[in-house]
Amino acid sequence: MTSFYYLSTVLSTLLLIGAIHSMLGGAWRRYPVLFVYICLTFALSAPMSFAFLVSGATWTGVSRSAYWVLSLSMQLCGVLLVLALLRRAGELRQGTSLMVGWLSFGFLAVLAGSAAWHYEAFAAGRPNRWMTFVSRDVALVSTGLNLLLWSVLLSHRKRDHKLLFVSAGLGLQCTIDAIGHALRFFPNELKEAGDLVISAGSILTSYVWFRVFQPAVVRSVSGMRTAP
Repeated sequence: MTSFYYLSTVLSTLLLIGAIHSMLGGAWRRYPVLFVYICLTFALSAPMSFAFLVSGATWTGVSRSAYWVLSLSMQLCGVLLVLALLRRAGELRQGTSLMVGWLSFGFLAVLAGSAAWHYEAFAAGRPNRWMTFVSRDVALVSTGLNLLLWSVLLSHRKRDHKLLFVSAGLGLQCTIDAIGHALRFFPNELKEAGDLVISAGSILTSYVWFRVFQPAVVRSVSGMRTAP
């Protein structure tokens, strides 16, 4: 288990560095919110992961608190990114700004409601379980928002394929978070499976960011022959 955490941390970090490097070629101007999100993911997750592994892969009270603060911060940034992309995707439609405003208000209401609804776990001295509930609910709402983004993108006659891939990466991240946090409610093996799902998901989503912004390989096929 610990070996896999080491592997996922190293691979995710390298892929995020590669994605940032690729976006610095000019894509960051077109996707500034996504660029900030990827940089924030790298800045928050990499130091926390390495500190956890250096400590012998054991959780302390401080490390748990730091983990949840960073995890929820990244989830909130992901929601902001989906809302920003949704506004951009529907910029030619009337009422898009109003819709995004209502969705933002709705998300904040769900976040506050989830924190209040599950507060009993926190009051009972189980803050990790409380944060797991809240993170799961945020991931579910994020998945719903991402599906809405997909529907808007697919309704366009002229589709932005890169934006579709960006949305797919966000959807993958939200779905993995929701599944992983849901599995954490079960004991023993299933709980560990939730940790594995989240760790494996970090590799997959980092790979998506890395691949989406790789410069296209230009191949001149005219005049080329496969044999002399």
